[in-house]
Amino acid sequence: MNRLGIALLLFTGLASAADKPKVQVQECFKVQRLLKTDEAHYWADWTNTCPYTIDAVYVMVHFFDRSLKQLGDGVWPMYFVRPGMHRVTRFSIPAEAAGFEFIRVRQITTDWVLALH
Repeated sequence: MNRLGIALLLFTGLASAADKPKVQVQECFKVQRLLKTDEAHYWADWTNTCPYTIDAVYVMVHFFDRSLKQLGDGVWPMYFVRPGMHRVTRFSIPAEAAGFEFIRVRQITTDWVLALH
């Protein structure tokens, strides 16, 4: 019975280690470009180079005016992003970012609490 318990413990440990991705999302989910399209929208050109499907990723951004004064923050989520996926997605700005000229990525995370705080 001892051998069975040890084998089960070892198998469980290996299975849980196999489930954990070796590459962090911040290292392989890339935003190549953020581009203002009109007064209320911007485009995000992004790629998932992770070798696994990302369940949820949150991209936090800053909005700036022409003089580089920060106007506000935004966050956009992506769900079930497959490996190798590349898209250009249109997003609306938050109300406080009206008059923005530039957008910059602040942080990329899988932690929804951090992203939506």
